Amino acid sequence: MGIDFNNFQQVLNWTIANGYWLMLLAMCIEGPTITTAGAFGSALGYFNPWIIFALSILGDVIPDSLYYWLGRWGRLSLATKISKRFGFTQQRIEELEKQIEMHGGKTVAVLKYTPVLATPGLMLVGAMRMNWWKYIKTVLIVTFQRTAVLMILGYFFGRTFDIGKYLKYGAIVPIVILLAYVMLMWLYGKYSKLIATKLSRL
Repeated sequence: MGIDFNNFQQVLNWTIANGYWLMLLAMCIEGPTITTAGAFGSALGYFNPWIIFALSILGDVIPDSLYYWLGRWGRLSLATKISKRFGFTQQRIEELEKQIEMHGGKTVAVLKYTPVLATPGLMLVGAMRMNWWKYIKTVLIVTFQRTAVLMILGYFFGRTFDIGKYLKYGAIVPIVILLAYVMLMWLYGKYSKLIATKLSRL
């Protein structure tokens, strides 16, 4: 796709230029950043925020479903090999397997809120043959909450940016976008870490 996901100005311009369907594809790869850009664009009048919200949920659920079924069809051996490629030790894999077996729903939620664990962890969930409906219900609950936070933050900063334009602060617009994005990602990171920590202690 040729997008630098660390450059929010570039992501925002790409999102506005390419519309909903390519945005969905990008959300499957880098959901939080694209969702934020979509919400930001909604505040500026380019998109319908409800469509962005629905696409963001789909962009999260589609790859999570793929991870689950890859793990389930490929069995534990494949999930274990992939987990080791992500730097998981055998001991860490065994610990995660125990957590999935004892607290499946809570473990899925923690994995969702901990990006570095999500791909191998969700494959292990599939390999452990957790009930599909329980899995997808947990994924939807977490995705709905996370998407709502990203939409609210992105829309808020988009409105702030829009007001800044009308106040003729155009010269500092790129700085405003950069600061808004840094602040948004910091808030999102703090939120995700807090939720994952609380869930892991339940």
